[in-house]
Amino acid sequence: MSSIKRITTEYNEQEDRIRLAGLTGSQTVTLWFTMRLMSRLITHCLGLLEGGTSEPKNTSPKSPQSRQSIQNFVQKSAEEQIPEESAVKVSADSPRHLIVEIDVKNASNGVVLVFKSESESVYDVFFELKKLRQWLGMLHMIWGKAEWPETIWPDWMEKDHSQPTPGEISVH
Repeated sequence: MSSIKRITTEYNEQEDRIRLAGLTGSQTVTLWFTMRLMSRLITHCLGLLEGGTSEPKNTSPKSPQSRQSIQNFVQKSAEEQIPEESAVKVSADSPRHLIVEIDVKNASNGVVLVFKSESESVYDVFFELKKLRQWLGMLHMIWGKAEWPETIWPDWMEKDHSQPTPGEISVH
């Protein structure tokens, strides 16, 4: 299994898929995701965040509106802290894989996503909870650009849509 250290996520209109360009220690790799598989991953990750794993300590709001307000605040805070970095660029000879299965493994301070292709190539990436929120925020923007149904996204993920959606988004 190869660990991915940096990623750039973008929507490819011709393929109608999400492309993740990943940098392992020595090479770049392209991972393709269908909307169906990405929907399942996003729903699962949002459930982890809503389950209280990333809420501030010593708070247990009782009302759904209070929980949504806290999630929205934590989400916006994470997104405001995204550093600007160069995108991962894949070369013509970089391996390319259609991801057919994703395992999500909980860690004490985040999650590990294990991506599996049809050819059994396996890559993993670790996200601290703040980085997971940042990536989900980027996926939310990409989702809108793809014009895919937004029903999977909770209300607390809503953004100011007056800002332009970038074509390439990088998380490290």
